[in-house]
Amino acid sequence: MQPSSLHDSIALRFDHVSQRFEPVPLPQLVWSLNDIGTTSGAILVERFRTYGSKCIDLSDYRSRLEFGATQLGIFLPTEAADLTKNAIRLLGINPSCLEKNRDVSVVVLVSPGVPSPEYPLGSRPTCMMHLSELPFAKLHDWYQNGTGLSLAPHRAVPTQCWPSHMKTRSRLPYFLSDAAASSVNPKSLALLMTTKGTIADTSVANLLMIDQSSKIISPPKEDILVGCTLLAIEKLLNRIGVAITYRDIDPAELNQASEVVLTGSSGGIWFAGSIDGQRIGRDSNRPRYNQLKELWKDYVGIDFVAQAAL
Repeated sequence: MQPSSLHDSIALRFDHVSQRFEPVPLPQLVWSLNDIGTTSGAILVERFRTYGSKCIDLSDYRSRLEFGATQLGIFLPTEAADLTKNAIRLLGINPSCLEKNRDVSVVVLVSPGVPSPEYPLGSRPTCMMHLSELPFAKLHDWYQNGTGLSLAPHRAVPTQCWPSHMKTRSRLPYFLSDAAASSVNPKSLALLMTTKGTIADTSVANLLMIDQSSKIISPPKEDILVGCTLLAIEKLLNRIGVAITYRDIDPAELNQASEVVLTGSSGGIWFAGSIDGQRIGRDSNRPRYNQLKELWKDYVGIDFVAQAAL
């Protein structure tokens, strides 16, 4: 019988003997306490969602995963790095889950593994893939009402600690910031700043500020975890002759912005309605947001906003 609940779904764990991912019931997917990922928090993560039960282009996700593996000294088997092939297989062995949940997230986890004299650090990595629910109720609220932003007391991790382009499970600054934000407004997202006091990103999204002349501005790529949705949007805009300007954004500028758009793997494209309780912009039509939303609908092949309202 096929599992219908994501909690009872079948996950994949890479087997170094067969050199392929093998199916494992999700409740049995565990980490060794001796794994470097467990002892040092050295775990890479990629998360992407399906649209209409299909994966979009995953090349940027794969590139980021391979970059992170290189930074951690992990020898990532070619078979394990093929996110598209393995995601299709994972979805294929969980058809009932996909049908019931409409669309899902796919989570990829990689660590250096358990070190031993036979397998030095990084030569036998732990690699896993599993399904996760999409928060459709929350997404519907984001699409309809936007999200509030709250400037966080904590700072984004600077590149001097680890490369900002490396996506890891080490998310304490995000966790602490979101906890502080939710204590004031449970629906708000914490907006982190850099150590120099400029805008960075949130725990789930990159930020695009739209100024009064409709120019699209992002914090510099070296100051943020560059999301694959942001990269895809950048390519889509380039096709119609629109560029994103990457520069420092002072927090005070957000109060003068005409719009603030957020991009992330689970939500795709949505908007921020306020920052620290102050409304963003005066034009409730949000022309840039609507333009980006339509571009994303065409790209993913479904009306993701209507889907979340079902």
